[in-house]
Amino acid sequence: MAADKKPIIVAGRAYNSVEEMPSEVRRVYDLAVAAQNEADAVSIKIVFNGKEYPSLESMPEDVRKLYVNQQASMETYRDFSVDATTPRAAKITAPAAKRMAQGQPSFLKHYKWQLLAVAAALLIIIFLFIKK
Repeated sequence: MAADKKPIIVAGRAYNSVEEMPSEVRRVYDLAVAAQNEADAVSIKIVFNGKEYPSLESMPEDVRKLYVNQQASMETYRDFSVDATTPRAAKITAPAAKRMAQGQPSFLKHYKWQLLAVAAALLIIIFLFIKK
């Protein structure tokens, strides 16, 4: 190996050049280089509140804070809204009493036993009046 040239390491094995690699290793190496070149060629842009920014650093400070806060909210909440008009779900770790109304049982399910007791009492009273 030349002193000024770094070895190419593929799967833990060092090669002096691409030509030195076996065909299967070279195929894997070529795929990795192609993937890296594609990744370098892709430009990433951020669209937030209808405006396009080339990077997070290019956003004004107040907009960046809103963006970072929104991203943190999306990671924190189980179900999140993609727009501002849909209510967000409760935090996964929130106690059941503090969760949003989503998923709460209906009135009939919630008061099932109380309603059955009142109905039974009414039936007994009606039955007693009919017997007289």
